[in-house]
Amino acid sequence: MEQSTYGFIKKLVDINDAEVREYTSEIKSNREFHQQLEENRGAAGGRRFYSWNPGISAPLGTALYVICRKLRPDNVVETGVAGGVSSSYILCALETNNNGKLYSIDLPWAGTGESGWLIPDYLRHRWQLLTGRSSEKLTPLLRKLGEIDVFLHDSEHTYRNMLWEYETVWTYLKSGGILLSHNVDYSDAFPDFCDSAGVKGVLHADTGGTVKP
Repeated sequence: MEQSTYGFIKKLVDINDAEVREYTSEIKSNREFHQQLEENRGAAGGRRFYSWNPGISAPLGTALYVICRKLRPDNVVETGVAGGVSSSYILCALETNNNGKLYSIDLPWAGTGESGWLIPDYLRHRWQLLTGRSSEKLTPLLRKLGEIDVFLHDSEHTYRNMLWEYETVWTYLKSGGILLSHNVDYSDAFPDFCDSAGVKGVLHADTGGTVKP
């Protein structure tokens, strides 16, 4: 694991070096997981191939896996799915933990009409997809769940939507829970939220994270 990704994880969760190495090795050597990702990519054909260039990189996917392995979350929520790279890494961690469920909110993926087509079949029993906009689906979902452990924003990257998602989720995030956001470089929403919430944001490339006290 590259040092910057390692540092990002260490600033968000209480984890030691041995655990980071263990979990990183675990996901890298998971042959079934990687084989199914590749098979699903190949089965997609030309019309979906463009969308394999994922917003979520493999290092960030690994970070999501390590974080979820360590926290052993009951409820993870993400907005924005697309092909399902982030979803797959999160679900793989939940499956290895033998605990937890991922709730994803997304509009139908452009050009395919299907969100999460990359997600391996053996992980889908821990996944629930809510089709629609986060502005419509997020609050009812959070009210139903009561509290969540991890949140990942990767939907519409406007200042207004990003800030609204952060503020909405914060109320339902457990103490010690983690708020993550992709594409924080698109606006000042993430640093503005951290300032207003009185928390320290951690940055890694175009991804931000913070911990609820």
